[in-house]
Amino acid sequence: MIAEIFVCAAMITAPACVAHSTAAEDWKGYEPSLYTGQHYDSKWAQVRKCIMHRESRYNYRARSTISTASGAYQFLDSQWRISLTHMMIQESKATADGLIEDIKDLREKPIQEWNRYYQDRAFFTAWDNGRGADHWNQTRHGC
Repeated sequence: MIAEIFVCAAMITAPACVAHSTAAEDWKGYEPSLYTGQHYDSKWAQVRKCIMHRESRYNYRARSTISTASGAYQFLDSQWRISLTHMMIQESKATADGLIEDIKDLREKPIQEWNRYYQDRAFFTAWDNGRGADHWNQTRHGC
């Protein structure tokens, strides 16, 4: 714990600290979003929780048996991995959060292997303050 605090204190930005934290490596269960960047808004917390429950039962390592959908939010890995990383890199460039290289590395990993921080970030990026709600059209109703 003390070593983690020291490493975080030495890092350039808070997002980089959170992205590499012990909490980011916790793969199961609902927790408040670790991502709180430019696409985040706490007003969507309950919708996020509902979508996570319906899609994966809060399991960041979940994988569909009938498609490439994976992770807590069941992104179609075959269609979303490159698009999500591209959008996250755009945010990193705009905010200078120090995570561009980490995000580029995600292109080589299935989404269910992305840690909690990056999957939460991907959700809020795709959700886009409600404008991306149709990506979860079958699961968001009633949330």
